[in-house]
Amino acid sequence: MSRADVVVVGGGVIGVSVAYYLADRGQKVTLIEQNDLSSGSSRGNAGQITAAHMPLNQPGMMLSNLRLLLAPSSPLYVPLRFDLKLIRWLWRFHRASSAAHVHRATEILCRLGRASVDLFDSLASEFDFSYRRAGRLEVCRQPGTLRAILHEAELYKSFGFDYRQLTPEEVAEFEPAIIGPVAGAVHIADSCFCEPEQFVLEMAKAAQRKGVEIHTGLKVTDLEIQSETAVRVVTDAQPIDARRVVLACGAWAPRLEKRLGLRLPVQPGKGYHLDLELPDDATIPKIPFVVMDDRTYIIPYDNPDGGFVRLAGTMEFSGFNLRQHPARLQMLNDVASRYIEGVDRATVRSQWCHLRPMSPDGLPIIGPAPTAPNVWLATGHGMLGLTQGPITGKLIADALVDGRVDEDLAVMRPDRF
Repeated sequence: MSRADVVVVGGGVIGVSVAYYLADRGQKVTLIEQNDLSSGSSRGNAGQITAAHMPLNQPGMMLSNLRLLLAPSSPLYVPLRFDLKLIRWLWRFHRASSAAHVHRATEILCRLGRASVDLFDSLASEFDFSYRRAGRLEVCRQPGTLRAILHEAELYKSFGFDYRQLTPEEVAEFEPAIIGPVAGAVHIADSCFCEPEQFVLEMAKAAQRKGVEIHTGLKVTDLEIQSETAVRVVTDAQPIDARRVVLACGAWAPRLEKRLGLRLPVQPGKGYHLDLELPDDATIPKIPFVVMDDRTYIIPYDNPDGGFVRLAGTMEFSGFNLRQHPARLQMLNDVASRYIEGVDRATVRSQWCHLRPMSPDGLPIIGPAPTAPNVWLATGHGMLGLTQGPITGKLIADALVDGRVDEDLAVMRPDRF
């Protein structure tokens, strides 16, 4: 029988961050991952650390875009089907789409993002994960999109994030690789980039150096709550006894909800990437940028085994599956072909999809389970798992070791639902 102060379930960005900061505070930590480290949505995401960000919820989004939500080529796609959990989630999503909630949620996300970037800066001095403070270039094709993005940028500015508006001519000068006609762009300097899988693997090594015991290929089958200070984590191998458990298993967290006697409002939001090796005569972008009309990221990678461009984005609510919808991948390809050269002659390096854990109000779900105070949840980070990994780990470590509950942590408690 193994024993630990804390068992962390999940080997993605959130899980390794929680394990790292708990071990840094002197806790004996065991991390369990059912597959390989970084095998989920941490592996192939856009690599953006976006300190200034809004929730997916927007006033009127559901009703005004109902027809577009059903189109496979839409950035946000909800296939028509009967799924009672999804219907409940969409209703909560709609209710959380008020202007007041979006303003409050954006304030919290920006505060978390800024704190996490500070932690990324510190971690980058300890180990290499291709970290760059490149900023975020938001390119707009339509004037209406540019107006909306400027409105968002003004909101970010009220929370301490400066931005610069670029004319079409300034966009061409700022990023010569962009070839498509644009209405303008916004550059937000306080955004960063890293290679997400590299970050997870290096963070895991750093956690091991602090004493974390990591087990991969080990699946959790049950949680036996024995008291407020004792829980047994049952796996498909040997069980592990611990004082506390942190469930940082992303979209898989609801699969353990029955063990805790609760309903966890997390839906799997499928995201895609398409990695392309452009021909030698194509101009590779200097920095990552996002086409805001289609919410598609175009990210240059310069790896030792050859450079490539990653196209990433889309949000698909099609249930708990990893089926790749060809129209979603084609959408990424079509968007990129309008903005960078050589896409029509590119070689496909990889195509990928995975599931993001989406909460209905756009905020993470972090805190003790209402029915089991020694089991903590760390899920619902949506598209911001990479951005919020370090700060989630630190907030949980501070709470479990010192009993210090940050103001934002209190807002994100699971019992808010």
